[in-house]
Amino acid sequence: MRVLFSAITISLIASTALAYDAVLFSNQREIRGESIEKLAKAATPEEPVVFIVNPDFTLGQFSVKANAYSSEPTTDFLAKSVKNSNFHGSQYFPHPIEASTAQVVTSSEEYKAGSAVYIIAGEEWTSMEQLAEQLISRIDNSVGVVTSTDAVLHERTNRVKRVATDEMDGASESSEGPEATGSYPFPLVLPPYNNSAIKTTPEANLTCLFYLEGLSVVVQQKTDKAFSYAAAYLPGANLTYSYADGDASCLKGPVGNFSFRVRAQLHQDVTGKQFNTPAFTMKSGDSVDFTLKITGDVFGYWSLTGAVMHNVAVTGQGNYKSAKVMEQTIGEPETQYSKINSVAGWSLVCGQTQAVFFPSDTDTVKIGISLVNTQIQLFNVNSKPEKWLAAQQFTLQAEDCTGTFSAGSWMGIISALVLIGGLIFGYVMLQSVQTMDRFDDPKQKQIVINVRE
Repeated sequence: MRVLFSAITISLIASTALAYDAVLFSNQREIRGESIEKLAKAATPEEPVVFIVNPDFTLGQFSVKANAYSSEPTTDFLAKSVKNSNFHGSQYFPHPIEASTAQVVTSSEEYKAGSAVYIIAGEEWTSMEQLAEQLISRIDNSVGVVTSTDAVLHERTNRVKRVATDEMDGASESSEGPEATGSYPFPLVLPPYNNSAIKTTPEANLTCLFYLEGLSVVVQQKTDKAFSYAAAYLPGANLTYSYADGDASCLKGPVGNFSFRVRAQLHQDVTGKQFNTPAFTMKSGDSVDFTLKITGDVFGYWSLTGAVMHNVAVTGQGNYKSAKVMEQTIGEPETQYSKINSVAGWSLVCGQTQAVFFPSDTDTVKIGISLVNTQIQLFNVNSKPEKWLAAQQFTLQAEDCTGTFSAGSWMGIISALVLIGGLIFGYVMLQSVQTMDRFDDPKQKQIVINVRE
């Protein structure tokens, strides 16, 4: 029997829309690239989809059941199914799954074989987990989906949540969101708890923080034979930022999708250089506006998995071309080498990150952004709610993006070891030199050395 399970966890990532994060896992099948919607639509009685739901399901709830922060093994049936699976993957889908034809099962007596889609519905985690344990083994070749009740649309189970108001329904669906206001000096902190001009109220268990002191803009230009690079440092003293509601999207736990939007503006002209040769310029008033998308998974890690460049432009000099980037999105393949990653409950500290590059309106030019003196925290596991509400701060558990041994450190260590090895070799050779038992004396018989000796 082949059984495929998908654990889907739901979280609110913006004030105007619901987004659902999925953790897919399978014992027999590589499931990367298959969406939840596709699996549901392709369901058949021979390979049914089984939704396992309760009203209060969240990624945080799953993490607790899976003992994500404990060395003790979990005893929960659903959590063990995830942890013991052969294939893992995360996924995101923006809308609830349509399952109006599904067979809803609230007790084991209601189960009838032959449906393409089932909904095993519990009132809370325990009843959901017990019912799933009784039924899932009876449904051959099933695809299981553990999620919130609201993520599956059915008249018997769905409790429709209207996130948007009637006024919002009639409004334009602009991707810009709320209008940014203000011109505040760096360093930038998101959410802006440190800025008295912005009224931001902390919430218990929403403990994500983003700190930034400056930026570097890197231009990559492709020539016939190679790539050339030029960079400009934008210190915090030359930057201000604006803020809009939703620029920091946090979750009540370390698992899910987080985002931080940086809306920076230059106040003095800067020149980017390739070595000492001017390559491009940025003018006073130019903006550097981008969003970082960070994902925390149920296996205890988080990393930069995507980014959006809303606006940045450079004016080329010499052999460098002018270029501009507007509303350009990149994914995990482009961000995997940024070194913006850590483990759940830890923050990341970095003097300067690797640049993340975005395609521009000039084919041979990409524009990259590097964070200077930054710290990123998704969830402070050591902060009690009352302490967080009183004072918002980073966790003391911080990881530096630069390892213990940098490339320069290894060069110095290896060079020292080679020199020390040569010194030891020479010393041993000198110690092995032995003096003769007799010395030549003209008054004595001449010393004869036997060649054979």
